[in-house]
Amino acid sequence: MRVLIVEDDHGLCDVLQEFLLDLGHEPVIAHDAESALDLLRSQRPDVVLLDIRLPGMSGLDFLRLQAVRELRVPILVVSGKVTETEAQECLRLGAFDFIGKPLAFQRLEEILACFRPPRVTSDADAPPPAQRRRAPRAPVALPVTVRESNGVEWEATSVNLSASGIKIRSTAAVHPGPAARLALTLPDGTTRLEVASVLVRADLDGYAFYFLNLTDGQLQRLSDLVQRLAAGQPAHLEPHLGILHTIGQAVSTSLDVDEVLRIALDALTQVTGHEISSLHLLSPDGTTLHLRGDRGLRPPLRALNQVLSVDEGVIGRVAKSGQTTHLAEVSESPDLLPAARAVVKQEGIHALVCVPIRCRGRVLGALSLGRRTPEPFTEAEIALVEASANQIGPALENAQLVSETRRRLEDIESAESQLIEREKLSAVGRLTAGLVHEIRNLLTATLGHAQLALRAPDDPAKTRERLDVVVAQTSRAARMLQNFLQFSRPHSTERRPCRLEDPIRGVLELEGPELQRNGVRVVAELEPIPAVPADEGQIQQVLLNLIQNAQEAMAAHAGERVLTVRLVGVEGRARIEVLDTGPGIPPDVLPRIFNAFTTTKPPGQGTGLGLWISHALIERHDGSLRAENRPEGGAAFRVELPYAARVEPRRR
Repeated sequence: MRVLIVEDDHGLCDVLQEFLLDLGHEPVIAHDAESALDLLRSQRPDVVLLDIRLPGMSGLDFLRLQAVRELRVPILVVSGKVTETEAQECLRLGAFDFIGKPLAFQRLEEILACFRPPRVTSDADAPPPAQRRRAPRAPVALPVTVRESNGVEWEATSVNLSASGIKIRSTAAVHPGPAARLALTLPDGTTRLEVASVLVRADLDGYAFYFLNLTDGQLQRLSDLVQRLAAGQPAHLEPHLGILHTIGQAVSTSLDVDEVLRIALDALTQVTGHEISSLHLLSPDGTTLHLRGDRGLRPPLRALNQVLSVDEGVIGRVAKSGQTTHLAEVSESPDLLPAARAVVKQEGIHALVCVPIRCRGRVLGALSLGRRTPEPFTEAEIALVEASANQIGPALENAQLVSETRRRLEDIESAESQLIEREKLSAVGRLTAGLVHEIRNLLTATLGHAQLALRAPDDPAKTRERLDVVVAQTSRAARMLQNFLQFSRPHSTERRPCRLEDPIRGVLELEGPELQRNGVRVVAELEPIPAVPADEGQIQQVLLNLIQNAQEAMAAHAGERVLTVRLVGVEGRARIEVLDTGPGIPPDVLPRIFNAFTTTKPPGQGTGLGLWISHALIERHDGSLRAENRPEGGAAFRVELPYAARVEPRRR
């Protein structure tokens, strides 16, 4: 067959070309989708191998082209990283199937065999179905030395062996594509067999190598060895355990539903290499089944399976009853939907096994495996599908629980943000009352000095003195309004370089009149320190809460009232201290002072949220907020902020 390879990796193209030539196919190569379109029109291929990630036009865009779809050439999508959603989109656009990278060459060979024109033979020389299965593979632990093309060598141990390839396990990290030479130490412990190989697949339980250019002697020696090792082994035990292991690893390492379904369906379609699979999940109301993933379904059959009613058809009845169904000839089943019968016959699907996916006694959906060969599924294969469904069920429920937990966390974060804004509005309300009073006083004094200056224009010195007062009072009112507007406006919570002296002075300016009315003397000790990455509006909100708390604590306390606000640099961090001379924090309240709804104020005079919100805002800045009682009396609140924002470690 003529096979068009659309792949931008030149090294992988060379490997694919050699592999296809060995199979007797005619490979044609295009390194981008635009060139592939020209070749598709001029040299119509029998099959297309299409990479998704291409320079310029992507593989998905290529599939969407009307000209491509009208040619009706079977397209196998190849991708190193694809989500189930992207896979579904490929299949919806008419792709026959997709294969993950690294490529499993034997899997590719089996799929290409489906498109080879049938050879007319008599019943006598037709190969029995068993010959169409994959090459025999025997589990064996052999020492293997891998020598990569760049000269790097590393040791490994084989997992299994066939006459065409080997799977090994090692801690070394390798990448698919480049050729390597493998030196296998055979069971006698002394004989070494060196073969040229190429890495075709890296999965959770090892690396699979495909042997290249074997001599007749090497092929015979490997075949004999595999036959000896396989003698007495259960026929399907190792592949089935491998499939379950692959699915189990996916379930235990990922909470991504799409990823789990992709790995499970990929694994199950390799029981013998002739399977198709589909996975349906129940709708929230439990009345319909929706197709969430499939492998090998052609567009007509996929369209019929998109949405199914529960209790109708083979899959619907399995979801309804919770019982496994095995059909040796699915087209003859009375439960098959009439619309599906003709399509199933046309697709050549014979055996079908459908099992429920359940968790904790509740059915979540159905997993189906069909076969395009006349062989019915064995009991071991049915048990494999049931075991796979039993692993998928808890994974789906766990993923749903994680999704629900994330949603609730987002709700909590939203509620917390609303509380912060409400507390800020409460502070704005208190500020507004004091600000209005202070500005009225400033305006009264300003107007008075202006009127007096107008009444005595003949005294230039006195007039100038009064005008200086007008300018000073007006400037003070403008600063107060500016600070108030800066604090009250919404902020984007974006961290920028912030000089902490600015929000401290702004809050002291806002609270100045109220502090003065309550007889509080303010001491500001502000050292020049580097800027910190911070949201200035949130820092202002914290400082306002701390200063208002200190002021209210001293208002009802006899003795000198001094508020000290100190800014210093301490061991690579900026520290803000808010110290008062009030009664201090009661010992029984101090351990929970930053808990929500903790307050020492009388009922109706405080919500108990100010310090809790302040603590949360400082933690968002990767800082800390602590409280303690001063030995000389009063309370001390200390805010520490790092000079540099924390950088999250990059995931490898």
